Amino acid sequence: MRRHLSIFAAVAVSVALAACGGGSDEVTSSTTAPTTVETTSAPTTVAPTTAAPTTPAPTSAPPTTAPPTTAPPATAPPTTAPPTTASPSTAPPTTAPPSPPVENPATFFATTDLGLVEVDVATGDVVTTIDDFFSGDGLFRGYLRLTPDRSTLYFAEGYEDSWYACESSVGSIGSIEVASGAIEQIGIGTAPELSPDGASLIHIDSETCLPDPEQPDLWVLTPYDRAVVRDLATGEEVEFVTATPPDAYDAATSVRWADMHDDGSVFVQLGSGDVHRIPAGETGAIQDFPVVFTTDASPWELVGDRLVATIFGAEGSSDLMSIDVTTGDATLLASAEVYMAVGVGDAGQLIAVADSEITVQPDVDLTIIDFPPDGYYYDLDW
Repeated sequence: MRRHLSIFAAVAVSVALAACGGGSDEVTSSTTAPTTVETTSAPTTVAPTTAAPTTPAPTSAPPTTAPPTTAPPATAPPTTAPPTTASPSTAPPTTAPPSPPVENPATFFATTDLGLVEVDVATGDVVTTIDDFFSGDGLFRGYLRLTPDRSTLYFAEGYEDSWYACESSVGSIGSIEVASGAIEQIGIGTAPELSPDGASLIHIDSETCLPDPEQPDLWVLTPYDRAVVRDLATGEEVEFVTATPPDAYDAATSVRWADMHDDGSVFVQLGSGDVHRIPAGETGAIQDFPVVFTTDASPWELVGDRLVATIFGAEGSSDLMSIDVTTGDATLLASAEVYMAVGVGDAGQLIAVADSEITVQPDVDLTIIDFPPDGYYYDLDW
């Protein structure tokens, strides 16, 4: 039997659960952070390999000259037309302007032992402490998602001993203003994602609440059974519910993750690993829509036609992947022998941290950062 807590919970979750003595012996989490490490080395960035722009050589047609045209002799004196010469025709060189390089953000946001902070990528120094007590006292926040204008962070929230009530077991979603630190509670659910334009919030939720077989009089199970798209301006919500209610957190019909594509379609991953694509404006059960690919990887974020996701090994290793959402083809980006926290920028820029060496594949642009002194980065975004 697997005990569930919100997806984002990090090392603090497992420590808190051990301390409280409640629940079963395993916690489901997409973030199982390693022990705290100390390091003060500056961040290192694996530079991308950039091919110089290719400019085709100018194309010039040689001058075209017609030979003189002479009429055959006749009774009249011969008439000779002067030669006709066309002026040279030279096409100007055609050069496509090179695409401007995608710049990495100068700072990133992270949850640490010190709270929620903004950190300078180049130096590793904390630029701003947004909230000193972002997590603690039975409250666990993470799964950071930054708005395109970098003014607001959305997050998921879980609670110690959450399995005693349906609503607390599901978790909740909130937002925090970067400038002021003001926090607003959005609603029930977890795993928030933002649409590319920042106008919609996508998350998963549950209206399934079952007695826990281990302690039916005390504990509950709330496997996620729906994906929700919320218009942040109006508060209007559209729900996509799984066709068969799940009876466990790892059920094939449970909902694991959802996000929105640039074209407005919604991608939903189920417990089976099947990823369904729901066209913009459509409604219905999740399984009514086609499976575009299947993967056991845990998604970080959808960027255009690729999904940045991690395959976590049985021994705690991390393989960071890029999955083509049109074909399902997966490409290895980087690997670590331990848990690797990853942040994804709006243009797909990648930043990562791990408590061991991160091996980056050739030609992959991945910024690697070090842990803060006497601390740990539990979750990242930039």
